[in-house]
Amino acid sequence: MASWFNPRAVTYNSSPYLVAQSGAIGDTLYKLYKDARANKQEQDKQNELKRQFEVNFAENQRQFNENNNLQKQQHQDLQDYRNKNIEITQNQNDFNNNLNLQKFYLEQQKLKENQRQFNQNQARELNNDLDLAIKQKNMPVSEQKDLKNVFTALEQTGELQNYVDEKGGWDKFGGVYDRFKTLWPNISQDGANYNALASNLATSTSEVLKGQGKFNYEKMNEDLKPSIVGTNKAQSTLNEAQKMLINRADELIKLAKSQNYYGADEAEQNLNNIKSKIENKAKKQEQTTNDLFNQNTIMMKR
Repeated sequence: MASWFNPRAVTYNSSPYLVAQSGAIGDTLYKLYKDARANKQEQDKQNELKRQFEVNFAENQRQFNENNNLQKQQHQDLQDYRNKNIEITQNQNDFNNNLNLQKFYLEQQKLKENQRQFNQNQARELNNDLDLAIKQKNMPVSEQKDLKNVFTALEQTGELQNYVDEKGGWDKFGGVYDRFKTLWPNISQDGANYNALASNLATSTSEVLKGQGKFNYEKMNEDLKPSIVGTNKAQSTLNEAQKMLINRADELIKLAKSQNYYGADEAEQNLNNIKSKIENKAKKQEQTTNDLFNQNTIMMKR
């Protein structure tokens, strides 16, 4: 019985017994069968590889397309974001420019209004000054001279007091040596300076308070000089002269204001400034004295 071989189905009954019976033809057919079978397996393998490649290629292409589309979308979103920011920035700049223009306009309007009010106030003050000048009268030369002299004397009282303070206070001028310096000023610059200030004050005060014996030049100049036993006389003379000069200035200013003389208000302001300086200095000296007293008290308790 011969083996059945179907080349189309590539099937073959490979019974060795039958192959041996078939001889050379059977052997050849068997080899053809093996080659055909190997070719079919290789073809199936190639087909599977091709199928897998096509599947993988399609998937890779799909992923590539998706990634590409995603990148395009991201790029577009970024571009839209940048464009939006540019638009927002431009709008903000436009808004700021408009706001600055409005501020500038308002400032210009405010400046114009301030200038208008300033001009109006200036005109009003000028009219008031003109009205006041018409109403006020020039102060007589004699009274101008009296006011000038009293303010000069007051200024010199301050100069003498300031000089004493700069040199360490009245105690520095109350001993034997200090008295010696004022008696022989040619050997002491401090003594010479003190004598010059005292002499100037005595001259000015005697001119303002003339007629009052204790304030004639000789007596006042002598009373202002420190003595061996202390400086109380010099201090009291200076303080009393200062009070008398302030009273005299008050009298002259009140008289000038009653006559509506021009310059009376300015003189009153100057006198008030002098009074304020004297009061402030007195308060400061009093505070210093109290501080020293308190320190001494604490030291004694210890």
